[in-house]
Amino acid sequence: MGKLVQGILPALSTPFDDQMALAVDRVPALVRALIDAGTNGFFICGGTGEGRRMTVDERRRMCETVVRIVARQTPVIFHVGGTTTEDAVALSRDSARLGADAVASIAPVDRPNSLDDAVRHYAAIGGAGDLPFYVYWLAQDADRSVDPAQFLEAMKTVPNFAGVKFTDPNFYLFQQLIDLSGGTINAITGPDEMCVAGMAMGSDGAIGTTYNIMPRLFVRMYEAFHAGRVKEAMDAQVKANRVIALLISVGVLAGVKAMLGWRGLPVGPPRPPVPMLSPENEQRLRDGLAVFDFDIA
Repeated sequence: MGKLVQGILPALSTPFDDQMALAVDRVPALVRALIDAGTNGFFICGGTGEGRRMTVDERRRMCETVVRIVARQTPVIFHVGGTTTEDAVALSRDSARLGADAVASIAPVDRPNSLDDAVRHYAAIGGAGDLPFYVYWLAQDADRSVDPAQFLEAMKTVPNFAGVKFTDPNFYLFQQLIDLSGGTINAITGPDEMCVAGMAMGSDGAIGTTYNIMPRLFVRMYEAFHAGRVKEAMDAQVKANRVIALLISVGVLAGVKAMLGWRGLPVGPPRPPVPMLSPENEQRLRDGLAVFDFDIA
């Protein structure tokens, strides 16, 4: 059986209205635009999707809506973490009924940096259903006392463990996870700014924030790399990173959501405490984008 995640998957932006309520009516246009751009799936209710600031019911509604629009054209991975273990288990239990293809979770938010605590959290979530389970590895939450072999050994106790979304600049560790697993884990990179580097280290695919606004650029990058046109893929990464650097200077999440709105795909501002894009930063973003000599799409 092939690996579920391959290619470029946006960490889907969650649309809100001007009152910060979940706006599921805004989901279809965004999802269809990203499918039309050639993306290979969706990761929903993660960091970019603001899952930590959504209720359990809102996350269920978001999953149900995305699944209905996708209509099995691509996989949908439902991030159920960023909350209590009990709520994450409830969401995992509902995931198959909602139509998700897999579930994922970060380490427990109240007990980061402990593999033992993470394994208990992951095992409860993975065992709540039959869907593939993905560890969302965040650098700041990882247990740095554990080596790749120990991590993989611990994952043997996690039901339905399928792979890792690796959001960490330590790609040596990432490559070791792939190598020591014999290539059996579905290895996915997180940092958008190192997407092509992840490919060089053996990734199956990539999940990222800026794939919402540059899906075609990253799809071309992925296709070029796997066709042996490495220089073309590297050039695409340079272009993407110019945009990413600009977004970092104004606030990535607010900037991405603003850009989607400018394209006729309104998703509202981020929920507090993430700040909205200030008028000054909006102008800075518009001015910065205007000078690039390539299509940002």
